[in-house]
Amino acid sequence: MDIIVSEDVEAGFLQDIGYILADSDFRKLARYVQHKNTTRLMHSINVAYISWKLAKMMGCDARTAARIGMLHDFCLYDFREKANGSQVFRHPKVAAEKSEERFEISDKEKKAILSHMFPLGPLPTSKEAWIISFADKMCAVTERFSIDIALSRKNRIQVNAA
Repeated sequence: MDIIVSEDVEAGFLQDIGYILADSDFRKLARYVQHKNTTRLMHSINVAYISWKLAKMMGCDARTAARIGMLHDFCLYDFREKANGSQVFRHPKVAAEKSEERFEISDKEKKAILSHMFPLGPLPTSKEAWIISFADKMCAVTERFSIDIALSRKNRIQVNAA
């Protein structure tokens, strides 16, 4: 799989999430549809980018926000399969477990992943967790209506199957 990044994507963002984006398991998220027409990989990149930008503007930990954004839906199965149960409650736990297994994440990052579905899950306990919860909902709504957002606009990041 090729991931093509345009020159106008900030280098700081790529430095903060590049090792996650390069991970072979994480790249498998490109196989799954998220919110109608977006892949879970692109959704995660968009949530990470918006979270990174917001955290920088608000004086929060942008690196942590970007990492949480990348990992908040790190589940390697199709959410639409009914056998997997209610995804609203299940997928944050699976994503947190998979993130711990594959990457070193802090307790703060784990709690943020677990709370990203608020108000249908736990109350976010950090500013970065609130940012992720907001960015995830913003991306979900725009993606559901087939509106390009963040890095999917103007093909700033393109994911091509090899």
